[in-house]
Amino acid sequence: MNLDKKIAESIFLAAKRSAVFSRLAVLGATKLIWLSGAAVFLWGILSGQIIPIILGVFFAWIMQLAVAYLFNRRRPFQQNHEKPLMELMWRTPSFPSGHTTLSCAMAAGVFVQDPVLGTVFFAAAALIAFCRIAVGVHYFSDIIGGAVLGIGVATLVARLIV
Repeated sequence: MNLDKKIAESIFLAAKRSAVFSRLAVLGATKLIWLSGAAVFLWGILSGQIIPIILGVFFAWIMQLAVAYLFNRRRPFQQNHEKPLMELMWRTPSFPSGHTTLSCAMAAGVFVQDPVLGTVFFAAAALIAFCRIAVGVHYFSDIIGGAVLGIGVATLVARLIV
């Protein structure tokens, strides 16, 4: 088993063994992105930076879907025949992580204009990403790929527009 799979499996098994950790992981993997998105949207409106944020997130999302279907990687629970700690709403491929792509795109869009607040959103994005591994729906490399894609696309869009 390679390091990528070992990391994902050990985090997932730790979450699976703990009722508290598993509940927190599910919350972080499912609800935190919505809370972050609402906060970023509000900040974007109040700061007048909503257009670069929306465009950065939109283009990152489109790129993420294109890359995901190009690689068509199976998710860890599909490979390991394990039941994840949560139900997936969509059956998209694993690489790159869509949640990580979107949360990092939001954080990068904010960071370009406000590095302090952007850092807070990056911390939330990191927590979302970690929780996606903990619930058994992503590998570590899915997270890295999503982060690079989200940050790269959103930063490029923000720099071109602002």
